[in-house]
Amino acid sequence: MSQARRSRRGFSLVELIVILALSTVVIGGLTSVLVRQQRFYRGTADLIETRSQIRQAAGIIPSDLRGVSTIGGDILEITDTSMVFWATIGQAVTCVGVPGSYTISIPPLTLSNNNTLASFTMTPAAGDTVWVYQNGATEAASDDHWKAYGITGAPTTSNLACATLVNGADLNTDRYSFPLKEQLDVDVEIGNPVRFVRRTRYSLYQATDGGWYLGYCSPACVGAPQPIAGPFLPAGGGTSGVSFSYTDANGAVTAVPANVAQVSVVVRGKTQGVVDMGGYKNTQVGDSLRFSVAIRNRQ
Repeated sequence: MSQARRSRRGFSLVELIVILALSTVVIGGLTSVLVRQQRFYRGTADLIETRSQIRQAAGIIPSDLRGVSTIGGDILEITDTSMVFWATIGQAVTCVGVPGSYTISIPPLTLSNNNTLASFTMTPAAGDTVWVYQNGATEAASDDHWKAYGITGAPTTSNLACATLVNGADLNTDRYSFPLKEQLDVDVEIGNPVRFVRRTRYSLYQATDGGWYLGYCSPACVGAPQPIAGPFLPAGGGTSGVSFSYTDANGAVTAVPANVAQVSVVVRGKTQGVVDMGGYKNTQVGDSLRFSVAIRNRQ
């Protein structure tokens, strides 16, 4: 009986203390590893998000700038942190435009043969402008020109015939007609190219949360703009989160919108929290990207 009792005895106090001490060391080591892993993943995600926002800004601005025309007055205002211009939102050809009328029409957006004579990224509305290419009085190209007509209201649809541009299965397909501020010139003919534009502003601005964002507004720009990328570094000090610079055809810096041949943009961002990974030790990490857009339509 005494031997059975001795074989079932538990740990001694010394053994328990040793086990607790070893457990504390092991758990402490595991906790330290988990904390470092959490910091690593949090810092990595923060850095990836910062670079993603920078790339997003770099992808949006060039798509709108490439189609502007400096000779046509598309660039309206330029500063080091903002730019206002007419952005192209659609292209087409004239379908029915009677000289002297206050309406211009375009072919249907969808044709049965899958050809495209008209397309929009956004449907033109009141406040937008349509540029119409007009042949001059002579056969020479020297008197051909683009003329702007303001759009006064929402487009209407009809299925009236579209002259010789549309036939067969598309004769009864709806097409857009736009009301205009001015009468069409006598030089407007069926099949002339047209370009729809909308006033657009990109700017670096401070939101209510205190962060600085690349903002977009169009066309009236009343109130705060719509944030499309950020947050970035604050404005000022030569290191603005989004900064624009403008050069002419000779590479000289210019402040005249009509002389702009190239727009250079620098986007600068910084992680929201500290990063502890790789060569970064408990610090905020900054990154930047520079890109340039050559203005194509300068003649």
